[in-house]
Order: sequence, then structure tokens, then C-alpha cells
Amino acid sequence: CIIYIIFRPKGWVCSMELRDLRFFCLTAELQHVSKTAEKLGIAQPYLTKIIGQIEEELGTQLFDKVGRQIRLNHYGEVFYIKAKKVLADMENLYTEMDYVLEKQNRTITLMSNTQAYTSGMIVDFQKKNAGYGLKVIYGTYQEMARAVITGEADFALCDPPIEADEVIDTQIAFYDTAYALLPPGHPFLKRKSLSFEDLRDERLVTASKGGAMRWHVDSVYERRKVHPRIVCETHDLNLIMQAVESGLGFAYICYSVLYSHPEIRDRCVAIDSPDRFGRIGLSCNRMAMENRNCDDFRRFTLDYFKKLQKAIDDTFDDAYKKEFFPSKEG
Repeated sequence: CIIYIIFRPKGWVCSMELRDLRFFCLTAELQHVSKTAEKLGIAQPYLTKIIGQIEEELGTQLFDKVGRQIRLNHYGEVFYIKAKKVLADMENLYTEMDYVLEKQNRTITLMSNTQAYTSGMIVDFQKKNAGYGLKVIYGTYQEMARAVITGEADFALCDPPIEADEVIDTQIAFYDTAYALLPPGHPFLKRKSLSFEDLRDERLVTASKGGAMRWHVDSVYERRKVHPRIVCETHDLNLIMQAVESGLGFAYICYSVLYSHPEIRDRCVAIDSPDRFGRIGLSCNRMAMENRNCDDFRRFTLDYFKKLQKAIDDTFDDAYKKEFFPSKEG
């Protein structure tokens, strides 16, 4: 194992393993000893002992108790920042050595709350990066934000974008807008556009709680104090389209789905509301931004969505874009 030797001003020497720093940082992030021990698969007394040894060697407590939880105090915050930097530097070192030795076999873990954007990206990534693996996990906004902080996920693809702060970096990767996908023969198919009020009493097929489109649906209906008539909830996009095709109800879909499935274009009607727009954010931990693998994936993802945005915009003629895709600046 790797050991860091830290020389303190008075001549004292303390040694800490990288394992100890990882244990400490995860405890700080979860703010709960028992939950951290459970996540690490170790006994709580053992974790408490490791943290106690760190505090003893530093000569100060790093946590304050707040009810059943713990939080970093001033000294803990300083130590946490430095500890995370050490862990990030070591990860970067391992990555650089793998690169030099041509051992590019790392798996990138991506969390997302929408299926609509990940399938094509996975295929394209694997074609261009045979030496990498890509693991995609579904998660809610809160789960993704926490995973990026703790390092359980390298990236999060989220709508709405995860709020950037001193730990999380977020870049807007893609803009999208919603349509109403209607069953065959529905009278609204004769309309050029629809409002949310037009659809308030219609039966709705939608994503399950936590999904990007579901978040937008819940937000819009809640602001209007309307309870949607949900008849089916699923994260399976194909199942949503099949349910609408069978006449079970209508669904909100994004225009990137329409681009991938042109066969449903004649059953889609634009939504006439400022609430129809969405933003897809790509988030990662700022400590990992210098990592070669993470930097490669971030560049790939942003480039992928840039090309997708252009391809979608170029697919529709100018008149169609002006009617259905007004300037994003508004």
C-alpha cells in the first residue's frame, strides 16, 4: 500500500494510507458514520477507529456532531480539501501510467436521468474508444449529484442540469424541446400547436419519477395546480411509444426522439409554451477534470451533443424550425 509521510512543524511524523483518506472523505460526504461503513462494507467501529487515528495524528477533531449526523468543522474542511486533492493526484498518476503503458482499459461510469440521450451516445463512444468501457446507470437528480461528489460516478448527464458549485462542474451539453405524441386519429393532430392547458384532461403516458421528462411534467403541472391523468409510468422509451400507438394515452417526448424516430413525426404536435424547453447538463467532480480519461470523455460527450444538435437543426427546413424551434436565446 502507498503511505504518505507528513512532517509537521514540531518534528512529529504521521503516516496515512490512501485507504484512510478515502474513508475520511466518504464519511465527510455522507455525513454519517454508519452509512459510510455500510457503503464501504466495513464494521462501524473499524471506521470510527480510522477516523480517530487521523484526528489523533493531526492533533485536532475534524467533525462536529449534529444530531445523528456529523459535519466537518473548520479543521475538517481544510483537511478534506487537501485529502481530496491527494486522491485526485494519485488517480491522475495511475491514469498517466496506464496511458504510457498503453493500458487504456478503464471503465467510465456515467449516471443519467434520461434514456433518450444515452443509447446513441454509448454506441458512438464504443466505436471510437475501443480501449474504454462505458457503464451507464440510471439515477435521480439527488443521486447523481451525490455520486459525482463521492466519486461513485465519473459523470452525470442530467436534465435539469446539476447546479455547479465549488465541487461540481457543469456544462450545458444540449438544448431540447417537448412535443405531444398523440394516438392515431386523435383530433388534436389537426392542430399546429397545443398548450399544456389543452392537454390537462388527456390521459398521459409518461416516464417514472426521477426521469428528466417526468421532472418537467411534474413541474409544469404543479405550477398550474393540475393533477395529470397518468395511466402508465415507465423508463422504457419504446414502451411509451407503443402505449401511445395503442391508444392508451398521449406522451410528451423531446425532439431528439423525433429525430431518431421520424416515423412518428406525423403524430407529433408542438407545445406552445416557454416551459417546453429543456437543458441537458454534463457534470463531473472538479477534482477529476485534470484526469486524462475524464477529459477525453468530457470532450467526446460535448462534441457528440454538438454534432447531434446541428444534425437535428439541419434536418428540418427553415420554416419548420422557425415555427417549432424558436431561438434558444429567449
